[in-house]
Amino acid sequence: MERRIKYFIIVLIICFLNTISSAQKIATDSARVLLPEKIYGKNKVLKPNEYYIQQMGLWEKEIGKNPKNADAWYNYYRANRNAYIKGEEGDSQKAKGISRFDRLKNIIEGMEKNVPNTFEYNFVKWANGNNDFSLFPFLEKAHLLSPNNPEVLMSLIFYYEIKGDYLQRNKNIQAYYDLGEYSPGLLNYSYNMLAGLEKNAIIFTEGDKDTEAALLLQYGKAYRPDVQILNVNLVLMKEYREHVFKELGIDTLNYEPLQNDDNYEQFHKTIVEHVSKNRNNRPVYVAVNVRDVYTTPILKNLYLTGLAYQFSTKPIDNILLLKSNFEQNYVIDYLKVYFPRDISFGNVNSMNENYILPLSSLSNYYSLGGDNLKANYYKDLALKVAKAADRLDLYKEYFNKNEEK
Repeated sequence: MERRIKYFIIVLIICFLNTISSAQKIATDSARVLLPEKIYGKNKVLKPNEYYIQQMGLWEKEIGKNPKNADAWYNYYRANRNAYIKGEEGDSQKAKGISRFDRLKNIIEGMEKNVPNTFEYNFVKWANGNNDFSLFPFLEKAHLLSPNNPEVLMSLIFYYEIKGDYLQRNKNIQAYYDLGEYSPGLLNYSYNMLAGLEKNAIIFTEGDKDTEAALLLQYGKAYRPDVQILNVNLVLMKEYREHVFKELGIDTLNYEPLQNDDNYEQFHKTIVEHVSKNRNNRPVYVAVNVRDVYTTPILKNLYLTGLAYQFSTKPIDNILLLKSNFEQNYVIDYLKVYFPRDISFGNVNSMNENYILPLSSLSNYYSLGGDNLKANYYKDLALKVAKAADRLDLYKEYFNKNEEK
């Protein structure tokens, strides 16, 4: 009986301690959730939309406590820029003057009133202008106030890229690269993208993550500076398009893409083919993450070579190129084991998903040829990448269907 009582007391003590521990954990988690946190651009750290909406409220409270808190304003702007609020872009809301544009504009007006001479205000003023060159003095002042800020340096890189001032562009690229802050995983990805291209290639990119990293490698690491990167969003800009087309021996477009919807659609359909007719016969590629609106109209002339499609009006043995890239040119150890502490790890996994299609193609090729060892190697690597990108079930189903055929 005495032993039972002792056992009962011990169980009660354990339950009591577990309850306290659970309560402390809940309290700690709640406190952590309710704290305002530094907000990064989506290209550096991507969070769920609910997170940004929550942080909007938390940083707004910080501003309420101290309207002169420039850091609070900056993070409040960042959270608002990253957040999507359902319905605010609808026509009925626009008629009332409520839109994402107005939301951000109101924040900038608040910063101008309360923290006008700060780095935060000047950089936000520039960043919100979407490459409005008349706002360049704000970027210059932001750089003066914070010369080693990576976001400012990247903005300067693209400003001088658009302007064609390559000396200043390369100076800022070197300064950015020397900071050592850029994601190692995204640099690995862009290294492989560049490694798989022919000499003097032109490659179309669309996102920031692959374009930024490739530029850093080209002019910070002096790796593949022979390749010309054409970001389709920059090519839409007349000032950029005119000087870069002249440099590459490409005829000028006889229409302005942003003039109307028909021109914009024509730009989507024809820009790759138009650039392929460059007078220097430079080979043309399209990065695999460029949207379908650019690739679907020319799909019959695109050949998968790895992290890019090669454009060609003549047949290409792309399997030979795939094998060469993955077995000789690409550095893919980081797909198997990733050691660096990388704040952009989520974006790295997202970009790495682009490996799955070429890996799957190689797996199918070797499977049809009876080389099960290599077929399984590429299949397993594809599934490993898919798991990291949280897409394992989708690609497991894909491989299962192929094996049933």
